[in-house]
Amino acid sequence: MEKSEEAIISAQADFAINLLSNVVFKQNKPVESTILSPLSLSMGLAIVYAGADGETKAEFGKLLSGGLKQEEIHAYFGRQLNSYTNDKSEKYTLELANKVFVQNGFKILEEFKNFVNENYEGKFELLNFEENVEAAKLINEFVAKTTHYKINNVVSSDSLNCDIRLLLINAIYFKGKWLRTFDPESTQKKNFYIAGEKNKTVDMMTITKYFVYFEDKELQMLKMYYSSGSKEGAEDIYMVIFLPKERFGLEKMTKSLSGEKILKLLKSGDSTKVHVFIPKFKLEATHDLKNVLIKLGLTSAFGNANFSKITTDVSLKIDNVVQKAFIEVNEEGTEAAAVTTYLGYTPTSPPVEEETFLADHPFTFMLMKKNEILFCGVFQG
Repeated sequence: MEKSEEAIISAQADFAINLLSNVVFKQNKPVESTILSPLSLSMGLAIVYAGADGETKAEFGKLLSGGLKQEEIHAYFGRQLNSYTNDKSEKYTLELANKVFVQNGFKILEEFKNFVNENYEGKFELLNFEENVEAAKLINEFVAKTTHYKINNVVSSDSLNCDIRLLLINAIYFKGKWLRTFDPESTQKKNFYIAGEKNKTVDMMTITKYFVYFEDKELQMLKMYYSSGSKEGAEDIYMVIFLPKERFGLEKMTKSLSGEKILKLLKSGDSTKVHVFIPKFKLEATHDLKNVLIKLGLTSAFGNANFSKITTDVSLKIDNVVQKAFIEVNEEGTEAAAVTTYLGYTPTSPPVEEETFLADHPFTFMLMKKNEILFCGVFQG
């Protein structure tokens, strides 16, 4: 792997965990279970980055790649998109789509159109946002189809008007079966400890098998692979759960994670016999990400923006960024989807004893392909 790619992967992991922390942990607000897709967001931002210049361009570059050359981030996302499109598995479904809806009559520079088509497989479609009911219907149909109807009504007709010039949509969908499936008959009711004296009863799935496992004084890490049809040990898509050792230490643990630390932890695990307990869960979330992105350093894009490589209209700026995401985890596997709009191995040396991974208190999870975080979230009960 080239150094530039390593740097982008680390920057993307940093972006993912910073995004999650800023969405989940807010002053004077209780923590809630949630799901989001950093990949969907960052790929959408990368498309807009291609049309930025000046200070706006610099802010996008710092956020997405830690300041590496712009062509390196586009080449990276191009390879990622190409692998998702071409590396089709019989065992899981992973789809990603980009589309730019443009107001009829609004002039988009041909160079930008060509770049997005060639690098991001982005399709441009002309709409009349003034005919808001019909426009919303067309946008929502595209999203629903891409996410296999898990995400519907991503935009309302009320949110569309004659002032909108451009609407960028990035949608991602995943469905996969565990490599080591859970037996539904083993699922049992157990307490899940939320905070203080507060707890609830959840359906706790359980299995004892070999998984990639790691622990230190702060956390336990478990990697659960999805079946890909590859030979044993060649799977590349998995869910990783970071479980704090301290029962109510979710915020402390999550905020201690950096991109570099996450990637180091992922390399640290060994194949271990683990008695696993994790809850079944289904989450849906909608995030208004404008203020979070401003906090992360993307300020001028929402104000005095320079998108002179998209259009000659100097007034163009990002009005808002909204993401809707969905995930369902059960005994068979996982189904997940997100849309962003811009207004275990066979052991080589079995351990003597098995470990226990009891996820009966809040934890952070990530759904990953190799080192790319497709989805991440927290389960709070």
